[in-house]
Amino acid sequence: MHTIKQLSVFIENKTGELSDFTHVLSKNGISIKSILLADSTDFGLVRTIVDNPDKAKAILEDNGFSVRFTDVFGVKIDDVVGSFDKVVTALSKCDINIQYTYSFYESDIGIFIFSVEKDKFSEAVQSLLDAKLEVISASHFYK
Repeated sequence: MHTIKQLSVFIENKTGELSDFTHVLSKNGISIKSILLADSTDFGLVRTIVDNPDKAKAILEDNGFSVRFTDVFGVKIDDVVGSFDKVVTALSKCDINIQYTYSFYESDIGIFIFSVEKDKFSEAVQSLLDAKLEVISASHFYK
């Protein structure tokens, strides 16, 4: 299974809000595997991958956070010039639009997280597999 459940959480753009968010997760034994924070004037959008997304969503909602799941996939790359280009080129050749992407590293291996249109998700994953790129299993992140 290549579908990773990313949590998208809206928080106010003010001091302490991110800390409140992370504290709720940590006190409930949820490990953050990857996180991206985007902001606007009034609110922030946290995109995060955690080790137990269903539990995290329920706990966050119980604590007043607005949470939704977004299906994303991860692609493992080597830390060499051109690795990211191989991935986006494979998607582009199949007419797959990337809605957003972000990365993180584990030792010397990078993992890029991608969001694409829902109706193109399976095609995107297959195009990467066909290009001999390593798409990460969701179990890589989950307990």
